[in-house]
Parts: sequence; C-alpha cells; structure tokens
Amino acid sequence: MAYRKSLQSLLLTFSLASITSALSTKNLPDSQLIDRRKSPALWREDLAPDDDVSRSSTRRLVQRAPEVMSPVGGWPQLQAAIGNGADSIYLGLSAFSARARAANFDPDEELPEAVAICHDAGVKVYVALNTLIFDHELEEVEELIRACARAKVDALIVQDLGLAKLARAVAPNLELHASTQQTVTSADGAAFCEDLLDSSRIVLGRELSVAEIDNVSANLDPDIEIETFVHGALCVSYSGQCFSSEFVGGRSANRGQCAQACRLPYGLIDNGELKELGDFSYLLSPQDLCGVDQVPQLLESHVSCLKIEGRLKDAAYVSATTRAYRNAVDDAWKKYCDKHNIPAGAMRQLDSRETVSREELAQIFSRGQDEQNNGLSPGFFEGSAHQRLVRGRSPRHRGVHVGRVGEGSSSKTGLIVQSDHFDRLDLKLGDGIVVDRGLAQEEELGGAIYDIRHDHNNDCVILHFSKDVERKWKKLDDGARKGFGSGTELAPEGAHVWKTSDAKVDKKMKRLSESGAPRNTARVSVSGSIGSPLKVEIMDGKGNMGIGVSPGELALPEKGGLNVKSVKKAIGTLGNTQWTIEEGIDMDDLGDNVWCPVSWIKEARRQAVLELEAQTETEDAPLSELHFDVTSSLMKKMKLEESSEDEAMIPRVVVLARNYGQVESLCTMIENGVGISEVIVDFLEVDGMEKAVSRLRETRVRTVVASPRVIKPNESGIWRTLLRLEPDALLVRSTGLLYRMMKLGGPGAQASIKTTEDEEQLVTIPELIGDFSLNVANALTAWELLQYGCSRVTASYDLSANGITELLKSVGSKNAGNVEVVAHTHLPIFHTEHCVFARFLSNGDSYLDCGHACTRHNVHLRDQGGADNLVLADMGCRNTVFSAQAQSGAHSLSDWRSAGANSFRIELVDESDKDIQTIVQGYIDVLNGELRPNMLWEELEDVRDSNGRKGGVSFGSLRNGVERRAGEIV
Repeated sequence: MAYRKSLQSLLLTFSLASITSALSTKNLPDSQLIDRRKSPALWREDLAPDDDVSRSSTRRLVQRAPEVMSPVGGWPQLQAAIGNGADSIYLGLSAFSARARAANFDPDEELPEAVAICHDAGVKVYVALNTLIFDHELEEVEELIRACARAKVDALIVQDLGLAKLARAVAPNLELHASTQQTVTSADGAAFCEDLLDSSRIVLGRELSVAEIDNVSANLDPDIEIETFVHGALCVSYSGQCFSSEFVGGRSANRGQCAQACRLPYGLIDNGELKELGDFSYLLSPQDLCGVDQVPQLLESHVSCLKIEGRLKDAAYVSATTRAYRNAVDDAWKKYCDKHNIPAGAMRQLDSRETVSREELAQIFSRGQDEQNNGLSPGFFEGSAHQRLVRGRSPRHRGVHVGRVGEGSSSKTGLIVQSDHFDRLDLKLGDGIVVDRGLAQEEELGGAIYDIRHDHNNDCVILHFSKDVERKWKKLDDGARKGFGSGTELAPEGAHVWKTSDAKVDKKMKRLSESGAPRNTARVSVSGSIGSPLKVEIMDGKGNMGIGVSPGELALPEKGGLNVKSVKKAIGTLGNTQWTIEEGIDMDDLGDNVWCPVSWIKEARRQAVLELEAQTETEDAPLSELHFDVTSSLMKKMKLEESSEDEAMIPRVVVLARNYGQVESLCTMIENGVGISEVIVDFLEVDGMEKAVSRLRETRVRTVVASPRVIKPNESGIWRTLLRLEPDALLVRSTGLLYRMMKLGGPGAQASIKTTEDEEQLVTIPELIGDFSLNVANALTAWELLQYGCSRVTASYDLSANGITELLKSVGSKNAGNVEVVAHTHLPIFHTEHCVFARFLSNGDSYLDCGHACTRHNVHLRDQGGADNLVLADMGCRNTVFSAQAQSGAHSLSDWRSAGANSFRIELVDESDKDIQTIVQGYIDVLNGELRPNMLWEELEDVRDSNGRKGGVSFGSLRNGVERRAGEIV
C-alpha cells in the first residue's frame, strides 16, 4: 500500500500513526437480530468464538456513570439543562450547525460566557459544527475553530471529514467527537473515525439496537467513548444520508436546513394502484424516541454519554427530559455499583427531589398516534418493530390521550368525550385539547377548556371551548355538511381526543427550568482525641479531600461532651458550598467524652472546605496550541503535485444498474460499440450478482460491485460475499467498510476468506471507489479519502452544479480526474432502517413475519405534488426512496469537464430497455459534443417509471442558487 500522508502531517511534519490493531470478529452474533434479515447467512460472522464465555462476563466493569447530555438552543435552555442535572450540553453557533433554526450562540461574545457558566457548574460544553462544509467556507470555519478553542469548549461535534482534519490541524489539543451524521453503525466505522480523524468519542446511528451498541463498544478500544441518542425526534432516514429537503427545495439536512419532508403525507402506490390506508397518511413519520427504560442496559453496554435531541425545543422540554434522564442514570448507576460492590463516586444532587414521569414527558412533547401509541417509543433499541415505530396517523405533537369523541358532539352541545381513565387524567380548565380525526394536514378542532362537566352515568365528560372556537367549529361543520373541505365534521364520533397541554405540568416545568445548579455529594468525617485538635475531613466522589483542624486541642467536658447532634449542627449541610453531605457524618474516630467550642468545629469545617475547593477548582487550562492560515497552507500543499498534462482525456462513462435486465441491456449496448467504460452492479439481492458479473466480463467492460450504505454489527458476511465476486472495483458507501478493506491490506492485497467451515478462498482486495454517501463536499475531504485508499471519490449530492465545479478546481488538476460526478440519477431522498413494505403491506415487524412483501409488490410513495417516488428494499431490509423526477447535470457537463472531471456516472432505477438506451447514449453524445443538453433534456422528460408514468426531469440538488444562512430559515 502506498505511503499515506495526512493533512496534519503536511502541516505539522509528522505522519499519521499506523492503522489500529485488528478488530475482533470473534463475537457470537445475536441470532434473533440476524434472523430478522432477508438472508441470514449473509450476516453471520465466519469465525465462531473460541469458547462459550459471554462477553459480559469478561469485559471490564463500567468505570463511571454515563453523561446526561442536554440540547441547548438558547439561554433559557442553558439554565434549564444546568439546573436539572445535565453533565454536559451541546449547542450550535451562528453558522455550520445542524439546527440552523435554533437561536444558537455568537462565537465571539456569547460562547465564552456560556462556557464559563457551564464550567462553573461542572458542566461540559460541546459545540456542534456538524454540517458539511464547502470549499469557499473553509477559512470562515477555521476562524470558528479557533474561537471554540479560545472559549475552552470541551469538544467539537463534527460531520465533515475535511472539517475534522482542519480542526485537528488548527487546534491539535481540541477534542473531536464524530457526529451521528457520519453514519457510524459498526466498530469498523468507529475505528475509522479514530484512525483518520483522531476522534475521542463516536455518536452512533440511532438505528442500532442495544445489542448492536453493545457489540460496537465491545469491539472498540476502551479509550474510545460511545455516545447514543436516548430521547427526542427520530429521523426516518439515516442521519447524513437524507437528501429529501435538498432535492425538493435546496434545503439540505446536511447543511442544517432540514425541511422535514418525512413529516408530510404520502399515498402508497402498490403495483400501480393507490392503496386505501384509512387514517394512515404519514408513512415516513416515526414516533419519538424515549429510551428511559433502556438506561440500565445502555450503561451495561459501556455507553459513555446519553444524548437528548431537541435544540429547537423550549426550556420546559429541556427541564423535563434532563431531569428524567438524570434520575434514571443515577438510579441505574447506584444499582450497578451495588451489584458489583464498587463505590458510586460523585453524585450530582438536584435542588429538589421532584421527578418527571413518562406521562409528563409525553405531555411536554410526543407525536401520539392512538390509545396504544402515545408518541414515545424505544425506537430501534429493541430491534426492528415496524408496526410500532411508524403508525402514520399524525406527524405533530399530540400530548396525552384523553379518549374518543362520543355521539352527539357539536358546537352547541359541546365536545362529548368518552374514556375509561378520567380518574387519572385530571382534566382542568385551561388545559389544551385537540380532536384528531386522522386528517392532520387539515384544520382541527382544539383550544383551551373553558367549561367541563362530568357525566358519570355515561363515563364521559362534556367540554366547551371559547365562543370564538365554537363559532369557528359551527362554521366549518356547516361547510363540511355542504361538501366543502374534506367533507368531514371536526368532531366525528370515534375521533381521538388529546390533551395537548396541561396547566399544572406547565407550571411544574417552569419551576424546574428555574432550578439552581445541582450540588455534588461529599462525605464528612470528624475525628480527634483528648490532647489533640479536632479534625474535619471532607472528601468528594472523585477522591479529592479537604482537611481542617480546630484552633485548639480537645479536652474533657465540664458538662456534656460532643455528640452527633451538636457536631452535625456545627458542621451544617455545607449549604453555602458546591457540595452536600451524602450520608450522616462519620464520627467513629472521635473519642468518647471530648469537648471543644462549637466555633472550633466551624473553623475546622471552613478550613476543610477551602482546601477541597482549592483542589477541585478548575483552573483555566492554558490556551491550546493554535495555528493560523491553515486552510490556505493546506490547499497550496495539496496542489503541489499538479498535473502538467494539457491533453484532454476521453471521458469515462460509468453506468449503475440495479437488476439483471438492466445489466443485459447495457451488455448489448457495449457489444454494439456504445462507449460505456464501467458498469456498477448495485443489486438489492445477492441472487443474480454472480451471473451479472460473469455476463459483464464477457464484454470486457470494467465491473464494479456496490456495497450497502449501512453495515451493522455481525453483517460482515456481505462484504465477504462481494469480495468473492472478484470485481475490478468495489463501490464503498461507508467509512466502516473502507476501514475494513484497508485493514485487510488495501487494494491489491490478498486476503483469505472462509467459504465453508473447512475451506477458505484467497481473494484480492479490489480498487476502492468512494461513493456519494461519504459526503465529499470539499477538497480536504476528497484529498483525505484519496490518500486513505480510494482511487476515486464521488461528489456529494449536497453540492450544486457550481459547487461541484468549485470542488473540482479546489482539489487540483491531478485529483480532479479522481472525483466522479453523478450526471444522472433519481436521488435517493430517504435511506431508512424502517420498512414501508412490512408496515403497510403486512402485519409483521421484520423479515421473520412480514411475508416478504418487498418481493411481490412494486411500491411508490405519492407525494403532495402527485409524483410517485419509487421504494426499494435492499438485502438488509433497508428501504431507499428515490425521487420521482430524474436529476440531470446535462447542462453542466461542459463546465465539469473544463474543471478537470473525467468520470461521469449515470444511475438507473426502474427504466425500460428503450429508455436505458436513450439515457445512456444521450449523455455520451452530450459529452462528445454531438447532442445539445436541451435536446437530451426533452428526451428525459418522456422517460417513464415501472408503472408507465412520466417522472420528468429537473436540476434537483444541482440547481444553482444562494443558500439561506442561519437565521433566515423558518
């Protein structure tokens, strides 16, 4: 393998450390999880464990309780997080944050103040610079990195590989955490982040089960921390792999501008027909995550940090969630320590013992669906549960389920609500109510309760709203009866009724949001004997100790000696310090029948507190070593090896095929002289791949095999299968797979793979091509991946046409030819662990019981514009939703070629044989100057999908325009 130089080595003149030691593959797979996949044999590890000893019995004990990390979008949330027990908080700055709509913090004035406040309270601060970065923004980001280092933040949370390398070069001592947008779902992916980016913590994808999280942590260096989300909104798409907002409106989720296309209604087109789904319209809108019950399991799995989603939420939400998880962690940690007979260490004691119930969490925010689904679910912690994760009735906050609308409700008689649990609902005047008739996209009846009357004989309550609400109710119902709107009355019998707000809960959360900073527990002991001073020792949970002694010696008492009551009164509760006494005062070493003035005890306590404060006071760490003008220096050094060749190269035309029929069509075209350079085999199933590769070899065309975008623990069988096909190149779609291939020796190296229990096959690691899912949005990212082992990388879908041109120019003439551009595709707008087929075409939760609907049904999702977006399920049961419209870069091919691009990809989805020929030949003709882009565009307008509908064509994410900045997004 060629010697690799990193960006940091160029700047700091030292090379990267060698790749870390091989990850263990000797962990017994979780058979239940594996068998829920389409092809269980693909996912099983080839190596069995040496013995039957479980990992849990051999792993080291957990060293500390996991952090509770709270989201902070502004100053009120900051106070709420600190006051309710957060160990750490994460916030965004005025730019380059994945939550651009949050208030966020100014880097020069507000950030240093926020860090100082948090550090004074013993709370860590992590700054989310977790978007993709374009080349023209690198110098601005460089300055932000320095601002974070100056403010003494504890770490940066980063998505962009180039940004991470830049941060490491600018501020070498600043810790980096790999964001969930890096789509890390395996120990290999985590090891890549440590190896290339020197990340100290990895935020895992939300789609992992507890068992899979445990597998990742068990196979990592113990010094690498694992962080996982435990509460809040769930993106239906893998973070970092969603392009729905980008395609529809140029608002990229990878740029902090998610437009929440997953929360919109869709129709299910099954084999060309619109399927009636009743109330279910929000087919991609998951319930929110609530992992409070899984905290003990996550602790046992060595998760270092439990992260709460919600930087767009208010202080009440931050208070409720922080306190709920603070209490859950403390309880789980105490039980864990008792179980293993180890000291619990420091505990943070809140200023009140109030707790937050699961129902209160739902009341504060939850996307409730019905009586059984209150909007809070364990997500993927328990594995796939497609029937539970997405119900599809409503995409918005509902609160607590009250009951159903009873017969006879009207604006005149009032809202009659039937329920069998009014006794625990505590409905009050002022509580917010909404009627949910399964039409969340239309106007709904709701408002504050103005009057409430209980009808105990009929198990119902009758609610009245304000006159304005009831007048509007009457008007809309009159219109519905005349056929206007949906034609459905606002409160039909049987509709769900929700309590959207609770005045009592709101008051409690307001009080909690104003709580003072919690105090740490400490142990106090008092000792001494006649003739020696009284000694007070105060020790915190970290082992720091302060000692104070009385001004004089203990003596015999003239009356009564010191006792527990008098000493305790003199010591007090440490109320004016950052500590509180954990247990009773230890007086075992205080002699019997001794005495000293109370003032001496107080003086000894004062000395002990001062000494402990001196030991625990966090001195301002020296400012990290900072470098300047890093971006320009890196860019210049990256271009030192510029190509001197001026001759134009013949463009490489790469076509991606998704089934054997497409492969056969392409082979026929190649045999007829059409200039296709490479064919990528990207099948959803393994079946047929070997046949396809064999057929392509007959044409002597270069053959590339595509890997899945996501590889989870115990899914190594998939890459072993792909290597056994012996392709010319492997299209790498995850950093975990890239790490594994390089760990096996990289391109050209030979590796032995087990084919049966007793046989092995020697395979050659093929050329590695990085795909769009690696999110190459700037020259630094492209260059790092090329140095790491990729022969080519693919430009990110987050780049506009001009952005791709900028990337090609920035990366330099030598490397520009190694950047592949996707000229034609149906954008993969969602990539999900959730299965639409299983949820809406079966009653199953996984491949075990779904009836394999994906093998029999041709499914599209019809959006609000009437476009049908194809859904395909891959070999891991993961769904990809493809845009109905094709995205074309035909008009930009000339600019890209002039900027140095030499590799152009055409991606097929479900086109007919005739349309395949039109598309492929058309782009070749445009590249060769034999066809004008406008003429090709007209031909693309007529291309039809597998149901015979025209999808049309657009610029999609390639459209050029001015992106809105943070603060302009609504």
